Amino acid sequence: MIDRKIQPPVSEAGKPNILIPETNQLSNGLPVSILNAGTQDVTRLDFIFDAGLWHETKPLQAALSNAMLQEGSQNYSGAQLAEIMDFRGAYIQFAVDHHSGIISLISLNKHLPHLLPVVEDLLKNSLMEAHEFETLIRRRKQRFLLENQKVKVLCQKKFSSVLFGEEHPYAQTVQLKDFDAITREDLMAFYSDFYHSGNCRILASGKTDPGLTALLDTYFGGNDWQGARVDSLQFPVHPSTQAIHRVEKQDAIQSGIRMGRLAVKKSHPDYLGLQVLNTLFGGYFSSRLMANIREEKGYTYGIGSSVISQQEAGYWVIATETDKSYEEATIREVFLEMKKLREELVPETELHRVRQYLLGEFVRDFDGPFAQAQSFQSVADFGLDHHFHEQYYQTLMTIKPVDLQALARKYLREEDFYTVVAGA
Repeated sequence: MIDRKIQPPVSEAGKPNILIPETNQLSNGLPVSILNAGTQDVTRLDFIFDAGLWHETKPLQAALSNAMLQEGSQNYSGAQLAEIMDFRGAYIQFAVDHHSGIISLISLNKHLPHLLPVVEDLLKNSLMEAHEFETLIRRRKQRFLLENQKVKVLCQKKFSSVLFGEEHPYAQTVQLKDFDAITREDLMAFYSDFYHSGNCRILASGKTDPGLTALLDTYFGGNDWQGARVDSLQFPVHPSTQAIHRVEKQDAIQSGIRMGRLAVKKSHPDYLGLQVLNTLFGGYFSSRLMANIREEKGYTYGIGSSVISQQEAGYWVIATETDKSYEEATIREVFLEMKKLREELVPETELHRVRQYLLGEFVRDFDGPFAQAQSFQSVADFGLDHHFHEQYYQTLMTIKPVDLQALARKYLREEDFYTVVAGA
């Protein structure tokens, strides 16, 4: 019998096994990275196109072009696509971020020969039929109207514009009129310019079949969907000259608060240390912001902070929602916690707790082939490789309170932060 009075031994998280994908090319030069791992005969294929919001010439062009890919092609309607995926027990997802348009397929290996011709048709022969386009526009417009009733959405949109400038792709400046201005022809032009083999890379992960590269070459290695590689445009950042901004929302029950500043990208030497500092400050449930503003003061149900790295810029953001009567007090306490980090060394016991939390998250980021692949892609987008993860582990194990204080003095200065409040 187990003696329940004896505490089981506590094991600290160790360094995960970081795998490096094998890189190949299809016959037409399309790069393929294969991360072969796992125990189940399942493969995930990510078709990654440089077709994100960064590349659009009109608002909504990137997101709607990607969404329309699942609405029908030359040989398959949207309903047929859903039926085929369901019959094969597969899953297909379409997503867009600031820099990429991504089509992801997860399937048993034995079904890939049946599913890849379908994916090929979706990518090469999208029809973007007018009636499907109109239906999509109506759905997205309705969602837009609903989302813009939320103070957190209004606050985040204003915050992004304040940080980067109204004309920057990282600013969330879509307006209701944009849904009426976009046309099917705009989407077809974007699809033609960006969804082709010259602008694509494939990331495969799972217990992949040895013949996967040859199978991919059969459907995606030809010259029937070639195009010129897209050059990345440059957009200057124009942050606001005003530190405090307010967005009025009549009848709002709560106020949304965003505080933040421009920071650094993943390639910067300070980035890894900032991840540790941010976690301690507001990046997990036991952070200082949560302990003070949620647990002690009761101003909010939750508050958090993140150091976010986009490919062309990085920023630090603190986000919460609170009652209007607590707006000023909440902002004051956030600045107070910054001041403490600048002036006082972090106790070793607190740093140890944060270190153990981040080590656990680090291990989870490499738990399984799909997670491994996403961790690889998250640094490959920045021109980095597995050495980034090695350096992150070393930073977690060696960073000291004096290092965190130096970073706080550099990045947590009140005069560098913008504050945006949305509410009544």
